Amino acid sequence: PALKSANVPGFSGALVNHSSKTLYVLSSEKGAKIKCSGACLSTWPPLLVKSSVTEVALGANVNGKIGFVTRSKTMKQVTFNSYPLYTFVGDSASLQSHGEGIAALGGTWYLVKASSSSAGLTVFKKSSTGTTSTTANTTTTTSGSGGYAY
Repeated sequence: PALKSANVPGFSGALVNHSSKTLYVLSSEKGAKIKCSGACLSTWPPLLVKSSVTEVALGANVNGKIGFVTRSKTMKQVTFNSYPLYTFVGDSASLQSHGEGIAALGGTWYLVKASSSSAGLTVFKKSSTGTTSTTANTTTTTSGSGGYAY
């Protein structure tokens, strides 16, 4: 499966698989420490290859280090900068990011920056402007009999 860089809305240069499905990592799995197993795999399908595969084709602007972690006797999971890669069943079409920011298994699911070449820069971190809502300071002043203005 070729890994490539694509523009997922809100995430320019996100890592996607050969069918343009967005790829995710779980922050608590850095160093290929698998935490997603059993029921987790039905929500977060791992990017698997046959055990005989030794390399994965990379598209333009994909700079991370590819590796593998064994999942079974015949299959292994592709890793990117030491993070195992997954898709998300909630992404029903290509270039979606419905799994972004979901907390689970001692970490958080994040989209992957295709251009990152180190583990510390692998995930997209939303800026506070994208996740924080600010409430305007509004003051209501009533005068006289305490009535309301219409």
